[in-house]
Amino acid sequence: MEGSKIENKYFKKAKEKAVDLIQNNENLNHVLKLSRDKLNEVSNTKFIDNIKVFIRMIKAYTKGVYREVSVKSMLALVAAIVYFVMPVDLIPDIIPVTGLVDDFAVVMWVYNQLEKEINAFREWETELSGEDV
Repeated sequence: MEGSKIENKYFKKAKEKAVDLIQNNENLNHVLKLSRDKLNEVSNTKFIDNIKVFIRMIKAYTKGVYREVSVKSMLALVAAIVYFVMPVDLIPDIIPVTGLVDDFAVVMWVYNQLEKEINAFREWETELSGEDV
């Protein structure tokens, strides 16, 4: 994530919250549930897919089954989820249609910054699903 930053005070708050959440599985799981619930308001399938892969990566990381991602990257993933869930951010989510534009931008930015790690995770998932259980 070197060389590119989102200088948005709301994303900074989300990153601060992410640090706390990484250390508290119960609260983190609550935020992940809120994000899954909020996806019902979204029609953009690429955005939905990105949020879902973020959630799966976070869950795999916190369960200890997938650790091939840096702590810094994990914090960015959690911060993106927190930003998505926060009702008041750069563009408040209560504003129809445009309220989610900044959420999309943040999620896409984080996705683009972590694309290699996300693709590696997806490959790991594919390999895992092919194993006999």
